[in-house]
Amino acid sequence: MPTSLIDNKESSNFLVGLAYKANDIWYDLVEILMQLPGGELIINYIKASHKNDPWRTLLEALLALFAIKYFLASRYSQDDKDNMVLSKKETDELIEDWVPEPVVVDLREDEKWQIETNPIINGAVSKRVDIQQGDLISTNVLNFASLDFLGMSTDKKVVENSVECIREVGVGACGPPNFYGTQSVHVRCREDLAMFLGAEDCIMYGQDFATPISVLPCFLKRGDIVIVDGGAYVGLQKAAMISRCNIEWFNHNDLDDLESILENLSKDLEQGPLNRRFIVTEGLSENFGDSPDLKRLVEIKNKYKFRLILDESNSIGTLGDNGRGLPEVYNIPRSEIEITIGSMARSFGSSGGFCAGDKDMIYHQILTSNAYVFSAALPPYCAVAVSTIIKAIIDEEVEGKVNPHIRPLKENSAYLHSLFNNSKELSKYVTVKSDSYSPSLHLRIDADLREALDLPDVYGGPGSAVTKALKNGNEELFFDQYYNLESFKLQTIINKCVEAKVLPTRTKRILHHEVLPIVPELILHINATHTKQDLDYAYSVVSKAIIDTLEHWRKTGN
Repeated sequence: MPTSLIDNKESSNFLVGLAYKANDIWYDLVEILMQLPGGELIINYIKASHKNDPWRTLLEALLALFAIKYFLASRYSQDDKDNMVLSKKETDELIEDWVPEPVVVDLREDEKWQIETNPIINGAVSKRVDIQQGDLISTNVLNFASLDFLGMSTDKKVVENSVECIREVGVGACGPPNFYGTQSVHVRCREDLAMFLGAEDCIMYGQDFATPISVLPCFLKRGDIVIVDGGAYVGLQKAAMISRCNIEWFNHNDLDDLESILENLSKDLEQGPLNRRFIVTEGLSENFGDSPDLKRLVEIKNKYKFRLILDESNSIGTLGDNGRGLPEVYNIPRSEIEITIGSMARSFGSSGGFCAGDKDMIYHQILTSNAYVFSAALPPYCAVAVSTIIKAIIDEEVEGKVNPHIRPLKENSAYLHSLFNNSKELSKYVTVKSDSYSPSLHLRIDADLREALDLPDVYGGPGSAVTKALKNGNEELFFDQYYNLESFKLQTIINKCVEAKVLPTRTKRILHHEVLPIVPELILHINATHTKQDLDYAYSVVSKAIIDTLEHWRKTGN
Protein backbone atom coordinates (compact mmCIF):
# COMPACT_ATOMS: atom_id res chain seq x y z
CA MET A 1 0.00 0.00 0.00
CA PRO A 2 1.46 3.41 -0.90
CA THR A 3 2.72 5.59 1.95
CA SER A 4 0.38 8.44 1.01
CA LEU A 5 -2.66 6.23 1.40
CA ILE A 6 -1.45 5.03 4.80
CA ASP A 7 -0.94 8.64 5.97
CA ASN A 8 -4.41 9.64 4.76
CA LYS A 9 -6.00 6.68 6.52
CA GLU A 10 -4.24 7.49 9.81
CA SER A 11 -5.26 11.13 9.51
CA SER A 12 -8.85 10.14 8.81
CA ASN A 13 -8.91 7.82 11.83
CA PHE A 14 -7.54 10.63 14.01
CA LEU A 15 -10.24 13.05 12.89
CA VAL A 16 -12.96 10.46 13.42
CA GLY A 17 -11.64 9.76 16.90
CA LEU A 18 -11.52 13.48 17.65
CA ALA A 19 -15.09 13.86 16.47
CA TYR A 20 -16.25 10.98 18.70
CA LYS A 21 -14.37 12.53 21.63
CA ALA A 22 -15.97 15.94 21.03
CA ASN A 23 -19.36 14.25 20.74
CA ASP A 24 -18.84 12.51 24.11
CA ILE A 25 -17.86 15.80 25.74
CA TRP A 26 -20.93 17.47 24.24
CA TYR A 27 -23.27 14.82 25.61
CA ASP A 28 -21.60 15.06 29.03
CA LEU A 29 -22.14 18.82 29.02
CA VAL A 30 -25.74 18.35 27.93
CA GLU A 31 -26.38 15.92 30.80
CA ILE A 32 -24.88 18.38 33.29
CA LEU A 33 -26.89 21.28 31.85
CA MET A 34 -30.11 19.24 31.90
CA GLN A 35 -29.76 18.85 35.67
CA LEU A 36 -29.75 22.63 36.18
CA PRO A 37 -33.03 24.60 36.60
CA GLY A 38 -34.20 25.68 33.15
CA GLY A 39 -31.47 23.61 31.49
CA GLU A 40 -33.89 21.70 29.28
CA LEU A 41 -35.23 24.96 27.80
CA ILE A 42 -31.69 26.17 27.04
CA ILE A 43 -30.73 22.86 25.35
CA ASN A 44 -33.87 22.85 23.20
CA TYR A 45 -33.21 26.45 22.15
CA ILE A 46 -29.58 25.66 21.21
CA LYS A 47 -30.61 22.58 19.22
CA ALA A 48 -33.29 24.45 17.30
CA SER A 49 -30.99 27.40 16.67
CA HIS A 50 -28.07 25.22 15.52
CA LYS A 51 -30.30 23.20 13.23
CA ASN A 52 -31.54 26.28 11.46
CA ASP A 53 -28.35 28.33 11.47
CA PRO A 54 -25.14 27.12 13.17
CA TRP A 55 -23.46 30.48 12.58
CA ARG A 56 -26.16 32.13 14.65
CA THR A 57 -25.35 29.81 17.56
CA LEU A 58 -21.67 30.72 17.30
CA LEU A 59 -22.46 34.45 17.13
CA GLU A 60 -24.77 34.26 20.17
CA ALA A 61 -22.12 32.38 22.12
CA LEU A 62 -19.53 35.06 21.32
CA LEU A 63 -21.95 37.85 22.30
CA ALA A 64 -22.71 36.09 25.58
CA LEU A 65 -18.99 35.82 26.36
CA PHE A 66 -18.48 39.50 25.49
CA ALA A 67 -21.38 40.55 27.74
CA ILE A 68 -19.99 38.52 30.65
CA LYS A 69 -16.53 40.08 30.20
CA TYR A 70 -18.03 43.59 29.86
CA PHE A 71 -20.12 43.46 33.03
CA LEU A 72 -17.40 41.81 35.11
CA ALA A 73 -14.69 44.22 33.98
CA SER A 74 -13.92 47.26 36.12
CA ARG A 75 -15.66 50.40 34.87
CA TYR A 76 -12.54 52.45 35.43
CA SER A 77 -9.94 49.93 34.29
CA GLN A 78 -7.35 51.08 31.77
CA ASP A 79 -4.00 50.02 30.46
CA ASP A 80 -0.95 51.09 32.43
CA LYS A 81 0.58 52.42 29.23
CA ASP A 82 -2.16 55.08 29.12
CA ASN A 83 -1.20 56.43 32.56
CA MET A 84 0.77 59.65 32.63
CA VAL A 85 3.12 59.92 35.60
CA LEU A 86 3.80 63.48 36.70
CA SER A 87 6.32 64.71 39.19
CA LYS A 88 5.18 66.69 42.23
CA LYS A 89 6.57 69.86 40.68
CA GLU A 90 4.65 69.29 37.43
CA THR A 91 1.47 68.57 39.37
CA ASP A 92 1.82 71.74 41.44
CA GLU A 93 2.43 73.82 38.32
CA LEU A 94 -0.69 72.44 36.63
CA ILE A 95 -2.79 73.14 39.73
CA GLU A 96 -1.41 76.67 39.98
CA ASP A 97 -2.16 77.41 36.32
CA TRP A 98 -5.68 75.93 36.37
CA VAL A 99 -8.46 78.51 36.34
CA PRO A 100 -11.89 76.85 36.86
CA GLU A 101 -14.88 78.05 34.89
CA PRO A 102 -17.39 79.97 37.09
CA VAL A 103 -20.44 78.01 38.19
CA VAL A 104 -22.63 80.92 37.08
CA VAL A 105 -22.01 84.02 35.02
CA ASP A 106 -20.84 87.00 37.05
CA LEU A 107 -23.57 89.46 37.99
CA ARG A 108 -23.67 92.44 35.68
CA GLU A 109 -23.35 95.92 37.13
CA ASP A 110 -26.72 96.94 35.68
CA GLU A 111 -28.58 94.13 37.46
CA LYS A 112 -27.04 94.31 40.94
CA TRP A 113 -29.94 96.52 41.97
CA GLN A 114 -32.11 93.40 42.13
CA ILE A 115 -30.17 92.07 45.12
CA GLU A 116 -29.84 95.43 46.80
CA THR A 117 -33.59 96.13 46.70
CA ASN A 118 -34.85 92.82 48.14
CA PRO A 119 -36.77 93.79 51.30
CA ILE A 120 -35.91 92.05 54.56
CA ILE A 121 -38.83 91.77 56.98
CA ASN A 122 -37.92 92.21 60.63
CA GLY A 123 -40.40 90.28 62.78
CA ALA A 124 -43.68 88.60 61.88
CA VAL A 125 -45.19 89.04 58.42
CA SER A 126 -48.39 90.89 59.25
CA LYS A 127 -50.42 93.86 57.99
CA ARG A 128 -47.75 96.32 59.11
CA VAL A 129 -44.08 95.39 59.03
CA ASP A 130 -40.63 96.79 59.63
CA ILE A 131 -38.44 96.32 56.58
CA GLN A 132 -34.81 96.82 55.63
CA GLN A 133 -34.11 97.52 51.96
CA GLY A 134 -30.41 98.00 51.38
CA ASP A 135 -29.35 100.75 53.78
CA LEU A 136 -32.93 102.00 54.10
CA ILE A 137 -34.87 100.96 57.22
CA SER A 138 -38.60 101.67 57.29
CA THR A 139 -40.90 100.94 60.20
CA ASN A 140 -44.67 100.44 60.39
CA VAL A 141 -45.00 99.94 56.63
CA LEU A 142 -48.38 98.90 55.25
CA ASN A 143 -47.77 95.46 53.76
CA PHE A 144 -49.15 94.60 50.30
CA ALA A 145 -46.45 92.05 49.48
CA SER A 146 -47.67 89.08 51.53
CA LEU A 147 -49.57 86.07 50.16
CA ASP A 148 -51.21 85.46 53.54
CA PHE A 149 -54.56 86.48 52.06
CA LEU A 150 -56.67 85.72 55.15
CA GLY A 151 -54.11 87.23 57.51
CA MET A 152 -54.35 84.21 59.81
CA SER A 153 -50.67 83.30 60.11
CA THR A 154 -50.44 85.62 63.12
CA ASP A 155 -53.85 84.66 64.55
CA LYS A 156 -53.59 84.12 68.32
CA LYS A 157 -55.02 80.59 68.27
CA VAL A 158 -52.82 79.56 65.34
CA VAL A 159 -49.69 80.82 67.11
CA GLU A 160 -50.62 79.18 70.42
CA ASN A 161 -51.30 75.77 68.85
CA SER A 162 -48.11 75.94 66.80
CA VAL A 163 -45.99 76.84 69.84
CA GLU A 164 -47.56 74.01 71.83
CA CYS A 165 -46.71 71.57 69.03
CA ILE A 166 -43.08 72.74 68.99
CA ARG A 167 -42.82 72.17 72.74
CA GLU A 168 -44.19 68.65 72.36
CA VAL A 169 -42.38 67.30 69.28
CA GLY A 170 -39.81 69.91 68.26
CA VAL A 171 -39.42 71.86 65.06
CA GLY A 172 -38.43 69.41 62.32
CA ALA A 173 -40.10 66.23 61.09
CA CYS A 174 -36.66 64.55 60.97
CA GLY A 175 -37.24 62.50 57.85
CA PRO A 176 -39.33 61.70 54.76
CA PRO A 177 -43.00 60.84 55.34
CA ASN A 178 -42.52 57.18 54.37
CA PHE A 179 -39.94 56.57 57.08
CA TYR A 180 -40.20 58.39 60.40
CA GLY A 181 -41.30 61.84 59.20
CA THR A 182 -45.06 61.29 59.54
CA GLN A 183 -46.56 62.16 62.91
CA SER A 184 -50.13 62.20 64.14
CA VAL A 185 -50.51 65.91 63.34
CA HIS A 186 -49.64 65.21 59.70
CA VAL A 187 -52.36 62.55 59.48
CA ARG A 188 -54.92 64.89 61.07
CA CYS A 189 -53.97 67.70 58.67
CA ARG A 190 -54.37 65.45 55.64
CA GLU A 191 -57.80 64.43 56.88
CA ASP A 192 -58.76 68.06 57.53
CA LEU A 193 -57.67 69.12 54.05
CA ALA A 194 -59.56 66.28 52.36
CA MET A 195 -62.69 67.03 54.37
CA PHE A 196 -62.47 70.78 53.73
CA LEU A 197 -62.01 70.34 49.98
CA GLY A 198 -64.58 67.56 49.65
CA ALA A 199 -62.05 65.00 48.39
CA GLU A 200 -61.64 61.32 49.28
CA ASP A 201 -58.04 61.69 50.43
CA CYS A 202 -55.11 64.08 50.51
CA ILE A 203 -51.32 63.98 50.61
CA MET A 204 -48.97 66.72 51.83
CA TYR A 205 -45.58 67.90 50.65
CA GLY A 206 -42.89 69.75 52.58
CA GLN A 207 -42.44 72.41 49.87
CA ASP A 208 -45.21 74.01 47.83
CA PHE A 209 -43.09 74.60 44.72
CA ALA A 210 -42.08 70.92 44.69
CA THR A 211 -45.72 69.79 44.66
CA PRO A 212 -46.58 70.14 40.94
CA ILE A 213 -43.13 69.00 39.75
CA SER A 214 -43.56 65.85 41.84
CA VAL A 215 -47.24 65.11 41.23
CA LEU A 216 -47.36 65.44 37.43
CA PRO A 217 -44.42 63.08 36.72
CA CYS A 218 -46.23 60.45 38.81
CA PHE A 219 -48.96 60.22 36.20
CA LEU A 220 -47.30 61.34 32.97
CA LYS A 221 -44.49 59.76 30.96
CA ARG A 222 -43.18 59.63 27.40
CA GLY A 223 -46.03 59.19 24.94
CA ASP A 224 -48.64 60.72 27.25
CA ILE A 225 -50.13 64.11 26.46
CA VAL A 226 -50.78 67.17 28.59
CA ILE A 227 -52.46 70.40 27.48
CA VAL A 228 -51.40 73.31 29.68
CA ASP A 229 -52.83 76.81 30.06
CA GLY A 230 -50.63 79.29 28.22
CA GLY A 231 -50.50 81.57 31.27
CA ALA A 232 -49.43 78.91 33.78
CA TYR A 233 -46.84 79.88 36.37
CA VAL A 234 -43.34 78.44 36.13
CA GLY A 235 -43.99 75.55 38.55
CA LEU A 236 -46.62 74.05 36.24
CA GLN A 237 -44.45 74.72 33.20
CA LYS A 238 -41.52 72.82 34.69
CA ALA A 239 -43.79 70.03 35.95
CA ALA A 240 -45.03 69.34 32.43
CA MET A 241 -41.52 69.45 30.99
CA ILE A 242 -40.03 67.14 33.63
CA SER A 243 -42.72 64.57 32.82
CA ARG A 244 -41.20 64.23 29.31
CA CYS A 245 -44.65 63.86 27.81
CA ASN A 246 -46.05 65.62 24.75
CA ILE A 247 -47.05 69.19 25.67
CA GLU A 248 -49.58 71.46 24.01
CA TRP A 249 -50.23 75.03 25.18
CA PHE A 250 -53.62 76.70 24.81
CA ASN A 251 -54.18 80.44 25.02
CA HIS A 252 -54.66 81.61 28.59
CA ASN A 253 -58.23 80.82 29.76
CA ASP A 254 -59.32 80.56 26.12
CA LEU A 255 -61.53 77.47 26.20
CA ASP A 256 -62.40 77.86 22.52
CA ASP A 257 -58.71 77.45 21.73
CA LEU A 258 -58.52 74.49 24.11
CA GLU A 259 -61.44 72.76 22.41
CA SER A 260 -59.94 73.45 18.99
CA ILE A 261 -56.69 71.76 20.04
CA LEU A 262 -58.57 68.77 21.46
CA GLU A 263 -60.65 68.47 18.30
CA ASN A 264 -57.52 68.44 16.14
CA LEU A 265 -55.94 65.80 18.36
CA SER A 266 -59.00 63.58 18.67
CA LYS A 267 -58.52 61.61 15.44
CA ASP A 268 -54.85 60.92 16.16
CA LEU A 269 -55.64 59.91 19.73
CA GLU A 270 -58.33 57.49 18.59
CA GLN A 271 -55.91 55.71 16.27
CA GLY A 272 -52.82 55.97 18.44
CA PRO A 273 -51.80 53.93 21.50
CA LEU A 274 -53.72 54.20 24.75
CA ASN A 275 -52.05 56.88 26.85
CA ARG A 276 -52.73 59.21 29.75
CA ARG A 277 -54.24 62.58 28.86
CA PHE A 278 -54.48 65.62 31.12
CA ILE A 279 -55.54 69.26 30.99
CA VAL A 280 -53.65 71.51 33.42
CA THR A 281 -54.75 74.95 34.58
CA GLU A 282 -55.12 77.15 37.68
CA GLY A 283 -58.17 77.99 39.77
CA LEU A 284 -56.88 81.57 40.09
CA SER A 285 -54.01 82.50 37.82
CA GLU A 286 -50.82 83.56 39.56
CA ASN A 287 -49.67 85.57 36.55
CA PHE A 288 -52.99 87.16 35.53
CA GLY A 289 -55.32 87.13 38.55
CA ASP A 290 -58.29 85.59 36.71
CA SER A 291 -60.08 82.23 36.54
CA PRO A 292 -61.37 79.88 33.83
CA ASP A 293 -65.00 78.90 33.31
CA LEU A 294 -64.79 75.69 35.31
CA LYS A 295 -68.22 74.44 34.30
CA ARG A 296 -67.38 74.53 30.61
CA LEU A 297 -63.88 73.22 31.29
CA VAL A 298 -65.29 70.13 33.00
CA GLU A 299 -67.71 69.61 30.10
CA ILE A 300 -64.83 69.80 27.62
CA LYS A 301 -62.57 67.39 29.47
CA ASN A 302 -65.40 64.87 29.83
CA LYS A 303 -66.34 65.20 26.16
CA TYR A 304 -62.82 64.43 24.95
CA LYS A 305 -62.05 61.95 27.76
CA PHE A 306 -59.25 63.94 29.37
CA ARG A 307 -58.46 64.26 33.08
CA LEU A 308 -58.14 67.63 34.81
CA ILE A 309 -55.32 68.85 37.06
CA LEU A 310 -56.36 72.05 38.83
CA ASP A 311 -53.81 74.12 40.76
CA GLU A 312 -55.70 75.96 43.50
CA SER A 313 -52.75 77.61 45.23
CA ASN A 314 -54.34 81.06 44.94
CA SER A 315 -58.04 80.12 44.84
CA ILE A 316 -58.18 78.13 48.11
CA GLY A 317 -59.24 80.50 50.88
CA THR A 318 -60.13 83.24 48.41
CA LEU A 319 -62.84 81.95 46.04
CA GLY A 320 -66.22 80.59 47.09
CA ASP A 321 -68.36 81.52 50.08
CA ASN A 322 -66.18 79.41 52.38
CA GLY A 323 -62.90 79.57 50.50
CA ARG A 324 -63.11 76.09 49.01
CA GLY A 325 -61.88 77.32 45.67
CA LEU A 326 -63.18 77.46 42.13
CA PRO A 327 -65.37 74.31 42.38
CA GLU A 328 -67.35 75.98 45.17
CA VAL A 329 -67.94 79.04 42.95
CA TYR A 330 -69.42 76.85 40.20
CA ASN A 331 -71.02 74.33 42.60
CA ILE A 332 -69.07 71.49 40.99
CA PRO A 333 -68.20 68.44 43.13
CA ARG A 334 -64.51 67.88 43.77
CA SER A 335 -64.83 64.42 42.21
CA GLU A 336 -65.07 66.12 38.79
CA ILE A 337 -61.49 67.35 39.24
CA GLU A 338 -59.25 64.29 39.12
CA ILE A 339 -56.23 65.98 40.72
CA THR A 340 -56.23 69.14 42.86
CA ILE A 341 -52.87 70.57 43.92
CA GLY A 342 -52.08 73.71 45.85
CA SER A 343 -49.96 75.64 48.31
CA MET A 344 -50.48 75.91 52.06
CA ALA A 345 -48.20 78.95 52.21
CA ARG A 346 -50.91 81.40 51.18
CA SER A 347 -54.42 81.50 52.62
CA PHE A 348 -53.54 78.70 55.04
CA GLY A 349 -50.78 80.89 56.49
CA SER A 350 -48.28 78.04 56.79
CA SER A 351 -45.94 76.28 54.36
CA GLY A 352 -45.82 73.20 52.14
CA GLY A 353 -48.19 71.92 49.49
CA PHE A 354 -50.97 69.37 49.06
CA CYS A 355 -52.58 67.11 46.48
CA ALA A 356 -56.22 66.00 46.88
CA GLY A 357 -58.40 63.53 45.02
CA ASP A 358 -59.49 59.90 45.13
CA LYS A 359 -57.72 57.39 47.36
CA ASP A 360 -56.05 55.38 44.59
CA MET A 361 -54.50 58.51 43.07
CA ILE A 362 -53.16 59.61 46.45
CA TYR A 363 -51.87 56.12 47.32
CA HIS A 364 -49.99 55.98 44.01
CA GLN A 365 -47.87 58.98 45.07
CA ILE A 366 -46.66 57.39 48.28
CA LEU A 367 -44.00 55.34 46.46
CA THR A 368 -43.71 57.18 43.13
CA SER A 369 -43.53 60.89 44.03
CA ASN A 370 -39.94 62.12 44.32
CA ALA A 371 -40.64 64.92 46.79
CA TYR A 372 -42.69 62.61 49.01
CA VAL A 373 -40.16 59.77 49.00
CA PHE A 374 -36.91 61.71 49.20
CA SER A 375 -37.74 65.03 50.93
CA ALA A 376 -38.34 65.71 54.60
CA ALA A 377 -41.93 65.88 55.74
CA LEU A 378 -43.63 69.15 56.57
CA PRO A 379 -42.62 70.48 60.01
CA PRO A 380 -45.30 69.33 62.50
CA TYR A 381 -46.18 72.82 63.72
CA CYS A 382 -46.93 73.88 60.12
CA ALA A 383 -49.45 71.04 59.85
CA VAL A 384 -51.02 72.16 63.14
CA ALA A 385 -51.32 75.73 61.81
CA VAL A 386 -53.19 74.53 58.71
CA SER A 387 -55.56 72.37 60.77
CA THR A 388 -56.25 75.28 63.12
CA ILE A 389 -57.11 77.64 60.25
CA ILE A 390 -59.36 75.07 58.57
CA LYS A 391 -61.21 74.51 61.84
CA ALA A 392 -61.66 78.27 62.32
CA ILE A 393 -63.19 78.60 58.83
CA ILE A 394 -65.48 75.60 59.25
CA ASP A 395 -66.70 76.76 62.67
CA GLU A 396 -67.95 80.01 61.11
CA GLU A 397 -69.79 78.41 58.19
CA VAL A 398 -73.41 79.40 57.63
CA GLU A 399 -75.18 77.97 54.59
CA GLY A 400 -75.99 80.59 51.99
CA LYS A 401 -73.75 83.25 53.54
CA VAL A 402 -70.17 84.29 52.94
CA ASN A 403 -67.86 83.06 55.71
CA PRO A 404 -66.82 85.85 58.14
CA HIS A 405 -63.15 84.95 57.55
CA ILE A 406 -63.56 85.24 53.78
CA ARG A 407 -65.92 88.24 53.51
CA PRO A 408 -63.39 90.99 54.38
CA LEU A 409 -60.98 89.68 51.75
CA LYS A 410 -63.67 89.66 49.06
CA GLU A 411 -64.80 93.18 49.95
CA ASN A 412 -61.23 94.51 50.06
CA SER A 413 -60.36 92.93 46.70
CA ALA A 414 -63.42 94.39 44.99
CA TYR A 415 -62.86 97.83 46.54
CA LEU A 416 -59.19 98.22 45.65
CA HIS A 417 -59.81 96.98 42.10
CA SER A 418 -62.57 99.53 41.71
CA LEU A 419 -60.24 102.36 42.79
CA PHE A 420 -57.64 101.48 40.16
CA ASN A 421 -60.15 100.57 37.44
CA ASN A 422 -62.12 103.81 37.78
CA SER A 423 -59.14 106.16 37.65
CA LYS A 424 -59.07 107.82 34.21
CA GLU A 425 -55.75 109.52 34.92
CA LEU A 426 -54.08 106.26 35.97
CA SER A 427 -55.44 104.40 32.94
CA LYS A 428 -53.03 106.39 30.74
CA TYR A 429 -50.12 104.71 32.48
CA VAL A 430 -51.17 101.23 33.63
CA THR A 431 -53.76 98.58 32.90
CA VAL A 432 -55.39 96.39 35.54
CA LYS A 433 -55.05 92.77 34.34
CA SER A 434 -56.66 90.97 37.30
CA ASP A 435 -60.37 90.44 37.96
CA SER A 436 -62.07 92.15 40.90
CA TYR A 437 -62.40 88.88 42.88
CA SER A 438 -58.65 88.33 42.83
CA PRO A 439 -56.82 89.16 46.09
CA SER A 440 -53.78 90.05 43.95
CA LEU A 441 -54.11 93.25 41.93
CA HIS A 442 -51.95 93.05 38.78
CA LEU A 443 -50.84 96.28 37.06
CA ARG A 444 -49.01 96.42 33.71
CA ILE A 445 -47.68 99.40 31.80
CA ASP A 446 -50.36 100.44 29.31
CA ALA A 447 -49.92 99.19 25.72
CA ASP A 448 -49.82 102.70 24.20
CA LEU A 449 -47.25 103.85 26.74
CA ARG A 450 -45.18 100.71 26.11
CA GLU A 451 -45.04 101.63 22.44
CA ALA A 452 -44.04 105.20 23.26
CA LEU A 453 -41.26 103.89 25.52
CA ASP A 454 -40.08 101.41 22.82
CA LEU A 455 -40.81 98.47 25.09
CA PRO A 456 -41.65 95.08 23.50
CA ASP A 457 -45.11 93.62 23.96
CA VAL A 458 -43.72 90.57 25.78
CA TYR A 459 -40.37 89.09 26.81
CA GLY A 460 -39.05 85.60 26.19
CA GLY A 461 -41.15 82.75 24.92
CA PRO A 462 -40.69 80.45 21.90
CA GLY A 463 -38.36 81.83 19.24
CA SER A 464 -37.00 84.65 21.42
CA ALA A 465 -33.29 85.47 21.69
CA VAL A 466 -33.24 84.25 25.30
CA THR A 467 -34.78 80.90 24.33
CA LYS A 468 -32.17 80.44 21.59
CA ALA A 469 -29.37 81.35 24.00
CA LEU A 470 -30.74 78.89 26.54
CA LYS A 471 -30.84 76.13 23.93
CA ASN A 472 -27.20 76.81 23.04
CA GLY A 473 -26.16 77.04 26.71
CA ASN A 474 -24.89 80.62 26.32
CA GLU A 475 -25.57 82.12 29.75
CA GLU A 476 -24.14 85.52 28.89
CA LEU A 477 -27.02 86.07 26.46
CA PHE A 478 -29.72 85.32 29.06
CA PHE A 479 -29.74 89.02 29.95
CA ASP A 480 -32.37 91.24 28.33
CA GLN A 481 -31.69 94.95 28.80
CA TYR A 482 -35.30 96.01 28.18
CA TYR A 483 -36.66 93.45 30.65
CA ASN A 484 -34.10 94.62 33.18
CA LEU A 485 -34.97 98.28 32.53
CA GLU A 486 -38.74 97.79 32.85
CA SER A 487 -38.29 95.78 36.05
CA PHE A 488 -36.02 98.52 37.42
CA LYS A 489 -38.68 101.16 36.75
CA LEU A 490 -41.26 99.10 38.61
CA GLN A 491 -38.81 98.79 41.49
CA THR A 492 -38.40 102.57 41.43
CA ILE A 493 -42.16 102.85 41.94
CA ILE A 494 -41.92 100.43 44.87
CA ASN A 495 -39.08 102.41 46.44
CA LYS A 496 -41.17 105.59 46.32
CA CYS A 497 -44.09 103.74 47.89
CA VAL A 498 -41.90 102.41 50.70
CA GLU A 499 -40.80 105.94 51.49
CA ALA A 500 -44.51 106.70 52.02
CA LYS A 501 -44.95 103.57 54.23
CA VAL A 502 -46.60 101.30 51.64
CA LEU A 503 -44.98 98.05 50.40
CA PRO A 504 -46.26 96.71 47.07
CA THR A 505 -44.30 94.09 45.13
CA ARG A 506 -43.54 93.18 41.53
CA THR A 507 -43.04 90.07 39.43
CA LYS A 508 -39.57 88.67 40.03
CA ARG A 509 -39.56 86.08 37.29
CA ILE A 510 -36.27 84.88 35.82
CA LEU A 511 -36.59 85.26 32.08
CA HIS A 512 -34.66 82.18 30.98
CA HIS A 513 -36.59 79.97 33.42
CA GLU A 514 -39.88 80.78 31.74
CA VAL A 515 -41.11 78.72 28.79
CA LEU A 516 -43.91 81.17 28.04
CA PRO A 517 -43.67 84.90 27.21
CA ILE A 518 -43.97 87.24 30.20
CA VAL A 519 -44.58 90.91 31.03
CA PRO A 520 -43.33 92.59 34.23
CA GLU A 521 -46.08 93.66 36.63
CA LEU A 522 -46.59 95.74 39.73
CA ILE A 523 -48.66 93.71 42.24
CA LEU A 524 -50.58 94.53 45.40
CA HIS A 525 -51.52 91.49 47.48
CA ILE A 526 -54.64 92.27 49.51
CA ASN A 527 -55.59 90.52 52.73
CA ALA A 528 -58.59 90.33 55.02
CA THR A 529 -57.00 92.49 57.74
CA HIS A 530 -56.69 95.61 55.57
CA THR A 531 -59.18 98.33 56.37
CA LYS A 532 -60.85 100.69 53.90
CA GLN A 533 -58.58 103.47 55.15
CA ASP A 534 -55.54 101.27 54.44
CA LEU A 535 -56.74 100.67 50.88
CA ASP A 536 -57.48 104.34 50.25
CA TYR A 537 -54.04 105.34 51.47
CA ALA A 538 -52.32 102.59 49.46
CA TYR A 539 -54.17 103.66 46.31
CA SER A 540 -53.16 107.30 46.71
CA VAL A 541 -49.49 106.42 47.35
CA VAL A 542 -49.15 103.81 44.60
CA SER A 543 -51.00 105.81 41.94
CA LYS A 544 -48.87 108.90 42.61
CA ALA A 545 -45.66 106.86 42.45
CA ILE A 546 -46.79 105.27 39.17
CA ILE A 547 -47.70 108.56 37.51
CA ASP A 548 -44.55 110.38 38.69
CA THR A 549 -42.17 107.60 37.63
CA LEU A 550 -43.72 106.71 34.27
CA GLU A 551 -44.40 110.33 33.27
CA HIS A 552 -40.76 111.21 33.96
CA TRP A 553 -39.67 108.16 31.96
CA ARG A 554 -41.94 109.13 29.06
CA LYS A 555 -40.68 112.71 28.96
CA THR A 556 -36.97 112.14 29.50
CA GLY A 557 -36.50 108.59 28.24
CA ASN A 558 -34.77 107.53 31.47
